[in-house]
Amino acid sequence: MGLLTFLKLIQKREILMVNKYKLMDLNDSIDGKIDLFICSASFESRCLSISRSIELSKIRKAVIFYMKDSIKYINENKETLQNHFKDNAICVELKHADPLYTADRMRKALFDISKDCPVSSIVLDITTFTHESLLIILRIIPMVFPLATIKYAYTNAREYDSKNKKNDKWLSKGIGDIRSVLGFPGEILPARKTHLIVVVGYEFERAVSIINALEPSVLALAFGHSDNATTEKDKDANEHYLHLVEQMASSYQNVIRFEVKCDDPFETRRIIEKHISKYSDMNTVIIPLNNKISTLGVAFAALENPSIQLSYAPALVYNYSNYSTAGDSCYIISSDMV
Repeated sequence: MGLLTFLKLIQKREILMVNKYKLMDLNDSIDGKIDLFICSASFESRCLSISRSIELSKIRKAVIFYMKDSIKYINENKETLQNHFKDNAICVELKHADPLYTADRMRKALFDISKDCPVSSIVLDITTFTHESLLIILRIIPMVFPLATIKYAYTNAREYDSKNKKNDKWLSKGIGDIRSVLGFPGEILPARKTHLIVVVGYEFERAVSIINALEPSVLALAFGHSDNATTEKDKDANEHYLHLVEQMASSYQNVIRFEVKCDDPFETRRIIEKHISKYSDMNTVIIPLNNKISTLGVAFAALENPSIQLSYAPALVYNYSNYSTAGDSCYIISSDMV
């Protein structure tokens, strides 16, 4: 980057925007070409919503990531995306069980594209990435495309686990190893106590297993309130599962709860930064288990503060057959420099 370009960048100011559209109106809201569209094929039908809502003529190049470990559950949607984009897309396999392999494949795919054509505008469909793979790609994209503008797109869910009542809903069960997310190791000092923040969602059993495994000195439970939920049904479910986590983690004397925004990552970042400032003498570990918009906010906070460690515990079983039903709205999130 030349000195003149750098000086122009630091003189600009950031405009933070979160806009909600009906999917049928999404295409009209997008001006100009999208140099690179990035998405993740999934067993959730939501992985198709945004791709189908944007005219193909607006997208120069698309990358479809997919988890090889789950190919039998996602192959139909992966092929649908491939057929949709035709020769305009490449498919890149990742491995849920191997984050290093995942990061290498992401970096190589994006780097190869950067050599072939200029990329100044990116749309990243964050809807159906795993939390870990989303955090990894959020770290990689600015490294490969430092001057590109990025818009984050998210399709809401009409309902999660629609076959079960609120008290019986589940998205995943069990946890594997708890690991720090590549690119977000934090600054962990052995002599310090651990301040753990769990951003609670529907997966309360997973949250409790993580808490019990890490045994933090200070436990903070962040949750989304019903007035900012992106899910159309069961808007109070986040608070219901928060109460379950609180009951099951009752052995911890020092449990703090605070609200984050499930529909605004910039506000979530601000809230988390304010909370963390009270515990600057402790190691801070955050595990995001709520929706991808709140996870985006967690990532923004960690990108600003390298002392934060982001961690992840892959689930052993997912509710492949009934995870979610797609809603009819989407969010477009951007931080444009003007």
